[in-house]
Amino acid sequence: MPTQQSQVDITADLQHKLELLQQAYRLPSTTAVLELLISTQIDRSVYQMTGIKPGPKLAIDNTQGKQ
Repeated sequence: MPTQQSQVDITADLQHKLELLQQAYRLPSTTAVLELLISTQIDRSVYQMTGIKPGPKLAIDNTQGKQ
């Protein structure tokens, strides 16, 4: 499924909180923090709707260009 990128403007306070989470989780960027937060919220929503807990996730590095 193709993904879509969007530009998001955030406040200085939110940027600071994202940077703190980035350091705490040792993530490479604040974008990775946002992706983690969104993924977690999706998992919670699915669990609330279905009662099925999410399983383990596979780590895939899709940041490299296709060769």
